Amino acid sequence: MEGMFDPLAGAVWQAIRMLWPLWLALIALLIVRVALLLYRRRRLARAGIAEIDRMSGPVFEQYLATLFRSLGYRVERIGGAGDFGADLIVVRDGARTIVQAKRYARSVGVKAVQEAFAAKNMYGCSAAMVVTNSRFTRQAQALARANRVELWDRDVLIERILAARRCKGETRPAEEVVRQEG
Repeated sequence: MEGMFDPLAGAVWQAIRMLWPLWLALIALLIVRVALLLYRRRRLARAGIAEIDRMSGPVFEQYLATLFRSLGYRVERIGGAGDFGADLIVVRDGARTIVQAKRYARSVGVKAVQEAFAAKNMYGCSAAMVVTNSRFTRQAQALARANRVELWDRDVLIERILAARRCKGETRPAEEVVRQEG
């Protein structure tokens, strides 16, 4: 009986040896995936997105005002009841942009895009933008494209936060920035 397994074991070992490039590629792919996961987690931690996810809507608006200032914009806060869908007006190089801030746990839909587009004309702005810590529905993306409303989803927001922090050499958590500058 013992002799039967020798040819089988030899065949398995031969197959493993012949397929070593495949095994190497699979291991390399696994290492790359783990490295990307760790990189993304580190990037999210540096961006303070977990803190942003816990902010209230008004604190998120304050945070965005601070962020836009650090990106070189002049900021006017609107917000509150009767704001016609505008939370901020950001101005750079003479261009006025209305910003609708949505700190959501779910995807942001077309209503936010509609509000930003309508507020653009109400406040005499040349552009409209919706910024969220979440994602946008496909319908919201399509409507935004059709009406030239700029969308900053979670990924874009993180990139802008990191860009602003690189410019300032910033390492403070998001909530601390709002407390000290808001």
